[in-house]
Amino acid sequence: MEETSHPRISSTLYPLFALLCVTTLVLLFSLIGIFTRPPNLLAAFWPANAVLLGVMLRYPRLSSPSGWLGGVIGYLLASLFTQDEAFKTALLTLGNLAGVSVGYLLFRRLDLEDRRLRRPMSIVFLLLIAMAASLAAGLVGALINPLLFQGSILYGLGFWFASELVNYMAILPVILTLPSPGSLSQWRTLLFQTPVSWASLLPLLSFLFSLLLSLLIAGPGSIAFPVPALLWCAVSYSVFATSLLSLCFSTLTLLALSNGFLVISHDAQTQYWMFSVRIGVMLIALTPLTAASIMAARNSLLRRMEHLAHHDHLTGALNRAGFWPAAQLMLDRLEQHKLPVAVCMLDLDNFKRINDNHGHEAGDSMLRAFTAAVRQHLRQGDLFGRMGGEEFAVLLPNTARQQALDIVERLREAVARLGVQDGVGNPVRVTVSIGIACQRQGHVNLDRLLSQADKALYRAKHNGRNRVEQHQEGEPDNASPPHPYEH
Repeated sequence: MEETSHPRISSTLYPLFALLCVTTLVLLFSLIGIFTRPPNLLAAFWPANAVLLGVMLRYPRLSSPSGWLGGVIGYLLASLFTQDEAFKTALLTLGNLAGVSVGYLLFRRLDLEDRRLRRPMSIVFLLLIAMAASLAAGLVGALINPLLFQGSILYGLGFWFASELVNYMAILPVILTLPSPGSLSQWRTLLFQTPVSWASLLPLLSFLFSLLLSLLIAGPGSIAFPVPALLWCAVSYSVFATSLLSLCFSTLTLLALSNGFLVISHDAQTQYWMFSVRIGVMLIALTPLTAASIMAARNSLLRRMEHLAHHDHLTGALNRAGFWPAAQLMLDRLEQHKLPVAVCMLDLDNFKRINDNHGHEAGDSMLRAFTAAVRQHLRQGDLFGRMGGEEFAVLLPNTARQQALDIVERLREAVARLGVQDGVGNPVRVTVSIGIACQRQGHVNLDRLLSQADKALYRAKHNGRNRVEQHQEGEPDNASPPHPYEH
C-alpha cells in the first residue's frame, strides 16, 4: 500500500492532523454544495461525500477514527450556515456517511492498481462501487424525504441515488489518480500522453469551445456536444488530466441545468426529469475516463515492450539493440558541441570457468553484481550496455582521456572486490579487463571507437588480465590481434 502521508508529522501528532485536515476538507466542499444550490432545494452538486471517500482511499492514514470524526465535525459545522435544526442535520449527516462508509468498505477490497484506476476494468469497478454507495445513500434519502420534505419515498431514493452517483463518478477519479507530491515536478508526464506542444492544447481548446456551444444552442442534445472533444482529450492526455476535464464537464453542466443557464427542454418538466439528466451526464463523463484508462494501459504495455526490446533481461543494462542507437545519438550531440568522448569495452576474466565450476546460477549472480558495481561508479549521463555474454560497453560523454582512465580504474578495483556465493556457499570472485579509446573532437565514428576499444581490451587480456589498456594514438585501426583472447 502506498504511504503518502507527510513524513515529518510524528505519529503522536498525526491524529490531530487527520482530524483538522478532514474537517477542513469536508467543511469546504460542503460549503461549495450549499452556496451553489438553488433556493429552498437540496444541492444539485454536493462534492463533500466524494471528497471524503476519495481522501480516505488515497491517503490511508487519514482513515483513522480521528479522520472519520473530522468528517462528522465538518458536516456539522457546514450545517451552521444553513441554520437547519438538529434533527434535520443529524438525518442528512447520516445519509452522507452511509454512502461514504459503503464505498470505503467496498473499495478497500480492491488492490492498489484498481484503486488508482490503472487498468481498464478499474473503471467498471469504480462504477459498480459508486452505484452501491449511492444506493446506500438513496435508501437513507428514501426515509428522509417524507420526514423532512413531505415528498415521496421513491423520489427521495431517486434524487439521492442520482446525485451521489454523479458526484462520485465525477470527483473520485480525480482524487484516486492524484499524483504524489514527489512526482509533481514531472507535471508534463502527469498530464500528457504525447509530447507537449501547441498542438497538444487543441483537444483542451476544442473541449472549451464545445462547452460554450452547449450554452449557446438550446435543446436536449446540447449536453452531448462535448463528447467528441472529451474523447480527443482522453487519447491525448493522462487519466488524471482526463478525470479533471470530466469533473469540469459534470460540474458545469449540472450547475448550468439547475440554475437555468442551460435549457434542454421547453416543455413542462416532471419531478423526475433531473434524475435522467444526471445519469446521462454521469455516463457521458464515464466514456472519456474509460478511453483514458485503456490508453494508459496500452501505453504502459508499449513502454514495457520497448524496455524489454532494448534492455538485457538478466542485468537490466541496455542490450546491443538499445546501446547502439543511444550511443550514436549521444555521439552526434558531442560532435556538434566539439566535446571529448571515451568508449570502453569490458570483459569479465575467465568467466567460462565460473559457469563450469560453480554453475550458471552463480554466473548469473556475478553478472548482476558486476552490473550493479558498474552503475555505482558511472556518472549520470554515462551509457552502459551488455554487448553479449560477459562483454559490456561503456560510453563516457564529455570525458578527457585521463578522467576516463581514472573512472575505469576505480571500476576495475571495485569489480575485483566483488564476491558472490554459489549454490553450496562457496565464494565466487571475478576480475575485469578493460580497453578504452578516446577522441577529443571532430567526426566521431562509433564503429571505429568500439573497434579501437576492443583492440585495447585484447591487449589487457594478453598482458595478464585484470587491467586497463588504452588505444594508442597512431595505432592502425585495422590491426588484427594475433589470436583470439580467452575469456
